Amino acid sequence: MDYLKSEEEESYEEITSKLWEQIGEEKQLEKEKADYLLENAINAGESPPKKMRLWQAGWYKVAAAVLLALILGAGAMYLLKDKKVSPAKIAQNSISSFKNDVKPGETKAILKSGGAQVVLNKKDTSFTLGGNKVNIQKGDVKIAREQPVEYTLITPRGGEYSLELEDGTKVWLNADSKLVYPSVFEGDSRTVRLSGEAYFEVATDAARPFIVRTEKQDIRVLGTAFNLQVYPDERKSITTLVNGKVQVNKEGERLVLKPGQQAILRQAQDGKELILVKNADVKQAIAWKEGYFRFDFTDIHEIMRRLSRWYDVEVVFEEGVGHKEFLAAINRDNNISQVLKMLEGTGEIQFEIDGREVRVMRNGQ
Repeated sequence: MDYLKSEEEESYEEITSKLWEQIGEEKQLEKEKADYLLENAINAGESPPKKMRLWQAGWYKVAAAVLLALILGAGAMYLLKDKKVSPAKIAQNSISSFKNDVKPGETKAILKSGGAQVVLNKKDTSFTLGGNKVNIQKGDVKIAREQPVEYTLITPRGGEYSLELEDGTKVWLNADSKLVYPSVFEGDSRTVRLSGEAYFEVATDAARPFIVRTEKQDIRVLGTAFNLQVYPDERKSITTLVNGKVQVNKEGERLVLKPGQQAILRQAQDGKELILVKNADVKQAIAWKEGYFRFDFTDIHEIMRRLSRWYDVEVVFEEGVGHKEFLAAINRDNNISQVLKMLEGTGEIQFEIDGREVRVMRNGQ
């Protein structure tokens, strides 16, 4: 902003290239979104400086970098670095006074079989459940294939866990999720049921397709890696393909995804459910598995739903908190106060923590 307002005849390509490198070369901005953001940023602030008026065709090469600066000034978006932030550095910019803090989620789950259940954590242990020996190693569960028994693995709010199925398929469960699976896959397919969010690395078996069943759709694969988000409180169900090939089935409609694509099942205005295929931000889709939150023009309401699952808190929105988007990458090892104070740095919103309730308010409310 200092450069754009200045009278110096420096090269804006040089200045914005430096900003672009800081953001990351993988970040691309579609022309339609760039126009939308630029228009809103300018309308929210002062008239554009004269250097902005001189922009001609080709500005999209550096638009994302400059837009970040413009929108920061307009208070519509905020960029946070992908690292753990020192509480001392962010506290000075926060105007909230939290009554308490909430620690991040951890490795924990509940494993059920029949009427029995065991609470799991990341400690190594072994026990028998449902007639099979269960081995736990550093938060990963593996069941011996002795008896064909159905198991249910549940990660509560504030928990995550991983497991290896008897065919060698690996699964990571995000917070507030449930996976139902057999100790032994029988028949001509390998079928599991999912609610919540999970990342799958499916072992290849051409003779037996791997099928993930959800409340509204089935995902059919042979050998691939993909992320599936099907939380009941989200308006969209999202399947993101990392590598391999998957087929998304919904009431006779079949779509095949290529690596880097995602299928989004959502409800249209007429009440019908539609499946859309688009290019995916794979890094954002699997960020939770890698240990951080990644928000890409994500609305504050969706952000708070994600935080509520990981920190096991209830979120209350005060009247007047509307649609606000953020661009951020935040370590999931932070306490919730650190995350909220970083979001407060935009000057648009503020938070209060009381017990396990987080209140979201407009700044100054």
